[in-house]
Amino acid sequence: MYHRYQGDRIGEEDEYGIAEWYPKCKVRKEGDVYIATPHTTNPSRRGRYEPESVAVCIEDGKYKPAVMNSTPAEDDKPQEGNNPQNAQSRPWSVISITHRQLFDELYEKYFKLKPHERKQAILSDMLALFQSEEDARNFVDLNWLRKKRNVYSRKKRFEYKARNQQYEYFFTITYDDKKHTEESFKAGLKSVFANLHKRYGCLFQGVWERGEENDRLHFHGLIYDPNHKITEGLTQVRDYNPKTGRMKTYLQSEYFAERFGRNEFSEIIPQLYDVAIAYITKYLSKQGVKPYYSKGLYSFIESDICGDDVLCKMDDGSGRDIRLIVAKDFGVWDNGEHLGKASPETIALAPKIP
Repeated sequence: MYHRYQGDRIGEEDEYGIAEWYPKCKVRKEGDVYIATPHTTNPSRRGRYEPESVAVCIEDGKYKPAVMNSTPAEDDKPQEGNNPQNAQSRPWSVISITHRQLFDELYEKYFKLKPHERKQAILSDMLALFQSEEDARNFVDLNWLRKKRNVYSRKKRFEYKARNQQYEYFFTITYDDKKHTEESFKAGLKSVFANLHKRYGCLFQGVWERGEENDRLHFHGLIYDPNHKITEGLTQVRDYNPKTGRMKTYLQSEYFAERFGRNEFSEIIPQLYDVAIAYITKYLSKQGVKPYYSKGLYSFIESDICGDDVLCKMDDGSGRDIRLIVAKDFGVWDNGEHLGKASPETIALAPKIP
């Protein structure tokens, strides 16, 4: 049965509004309990919106509506498509671009400004392309929220995947100029991660990030090493830290030191597991920072949820929150087949949602 803002449910509801069954829920771990989001059937088909391109010209680094009185000469026509990233270097002055593409370009251009200054700079550059300041402001506000939602979604996806694993160490790897260039470091480290995952069952997730002082690429990550291929060979190193001006003692992997350069490992104790995750997710707000995931990591499992396993309903105050808090030993079901109570073994058998 379909209920708007309630999710799919089967059977009668009890006095607390909890149904007998919730089919095909998305389930994720949250501390000692699990959060289940019931599947929602949408009877209406969502239409596809194709944004309309506009002709603009660039004058003194500013975008203005283009007046097309004549067809451009053949030599002035673009040969490599209308990629806004290359707009400044083109020999022609008129380009076709959507408002959204232009917003994304300006969002990257002014990334180093403070948020309110950045937003005002984008509005100033786009103002001439709208009929009124109100229209321009509404458009910028809407797309500013879109960017914030995208960052929030990336952080949550990273967090959900990490909480489904039992990572043992937090680590940072920086490459040695004598061993790698930036390109070979990134390609080589990804290749090593893939090989360690395939041969020894290691799991990694983390982010590529540039240092604020020297713009140097490095990798912050989490590792699960069931066969101790990496973590068994950690050695204690004492070295000078130029940031603090003091000597620092840390753990280093000889495996990564030999192949890439300086690296630091810190053991994650259970009480600080969420702190380690939060430390990495903060980098996902920075410009150009991209996450890396080992193959097979997932955000949710899919399972039918029995009403008897529901502890309570969640409520964010909007009236649309359909999430359920379920017991840590809830029954895991796959298309009517009972796989058993929640455990690492049964969860490994359940369908996964990336």
